[in-house]
Amino acid sequence: MDRPRSRRALLASAATAAALTAGGFEYGSSEANAPPLESGTVPDDWYDCSAVTRPDPDTPAEANALEPRAYPSPPSTLPADETGGSTDRGSTSEPATGAGEYITDFERTYRRNAFVARYSGVTRTFEFRLDERRTKPVGSATDTAAVLVAIVYDLTTGTSQSPPSDEWDTRVTYYIDENILLRAQYGGIAEKATFDPDPRQQGELVACFE
Repeated sequence: MDRPRSRRALLASAATAAALTAGGFEYGSSEANAPPLESGTVPDDWYDCSAVTRPDPDTPAEANALEPRAYPSPPSTLPADETGGSTDRGSTSEPATGAGEYITDFERTYRRNAFVARYSGVTRTFEFRLDERRTKPVGSATDTAAVLVAIVYDLTTGTSQSPPSDEWDTRVTYYIDENILLRAQYGGIAEKATFDPDPRQQGELVACFE
């Protein structure tokens, strides 16, 4: 059955926007102003790890409130864990071992923490449902230096002050290498897990790895 095409704004959408500030890249977030990526990978001098921006709220004091989650550890190896489109309609509690699984876990945590940061003690419902995921290695055929990941998902949130609200077909794209993680979110309703926007050109710095 096709899902209804009408869309309601999700509380967490406002949460994400409120939780974030600009930062991370010396060239800013405009693709037009960004230098070319000759190798496809992001050079070390393009980012500043002190500019990492992501929601990281305290645990609410209220007994029935949702708790924030710790962000997952990066995968031990970078090669993509899928070579094409895939569908995964359930969340998983398994460790995120590949790039695609790690990004899915990171985005789930990112959105939950943004929701908690915005609504704190009145948070009650959070359900993340992955629809599609694609990964794309960056680098040579024999040496994967980085990975691009695109996911499309649905989200349901609710508070003690409002009934659950749905967000459909959200697409986010990530770039991950051994040093950094960049995140970008598509502004419309996503039909497929494509790599638009390009997180290397339009992304926020959301993690640095030692």
